[in-house]
Amino acid sequence: MTDGRDTLRGSAERAEQHLPEELAAFAEGRALRLRIVRHAETEHNINHLMQGWSDSPITERGREQIEAVAERLSTERFDLAFSSDLQRTRTTAEGILARLDPRPPIRFDELLREWNFGSHEERPAADVWREVIVQHGFEVDRELSALRSIGEQVGWRGLFDTIAQLDASGQAEQAAETVVRADAALERVVRAASAVPGDGEAQVLVVSHGGFITSLLRQLVPEITPDTIMPNCSVTTVSLPAGTLVWQLDGLGETADARR
Repeated sequence: MTDGRDTLRGSAERAEQHLPEELAAFAEGRALRLRIVRHAETEHNINHLMQGWSDSPITERGREQIEAVAERLSTERFDLAFSSDLQRTRTTAEGILARLDPRPPIRFDELLREWNFGSHEERPAADVWREVIVQHGFEVDRELSALRSIGEQVGWRGLFDTIAQLDASGQAEQAAETVVRADAALERVVRAASAVPGDGEAQVLVVSHGGFITSLLRQLVPEITPDTIMPNCSVTTVSLPAGTLVWQLDGLGETADARR
């Protein structure tokens, strides 16, 4: 797999960040419904490793999560499907599509990848956060209170910008860069949905990543807080009624996994 960095950077540079109503205008009055699914649990998730553009195998529980969300969505009708091109999202999307009849066309899109953590990829998350704490002048043995204090000072975006600043490879994304990428991905999805034949509600499946789904949602429903992270294989539903420019949050992080 190519790292896709130049492709994504080029897309972000060509795109501008839109207001929610501007993204809605790309629907050209069409009613839309987006079902946004986070990928299944992976080995990196349970081992608490930084997992942005790196991949790891789906766990046994993750396979059960895919079966559960596929069953939940099996009675839905989707006109289009979009997924991040990383393996954990491809596997999740393909598991859902296997239960759909008719099966919608799918696009595996680099724009829907998780945040890129550069040289921090696959490192223990605790080690990375310790470096963030030290960078801001706090004592490491007061981790939780330190992170809260840093968050109050610089915000959630500031925390992730610090991770990018500490990346020796120069590949990690700044928060603003990720937001613009999320905006470009949404424009692509909305424009494609508006072009679906017919004039009824266009329904789209989107499979992406925990942090990046939050970036997507905040472009449509800004009141969602930036520290909101969806459970693995959860479904978040956002709709746009016909002839309006206001997105509605119909369900947030709903999971079919009975053990959650």
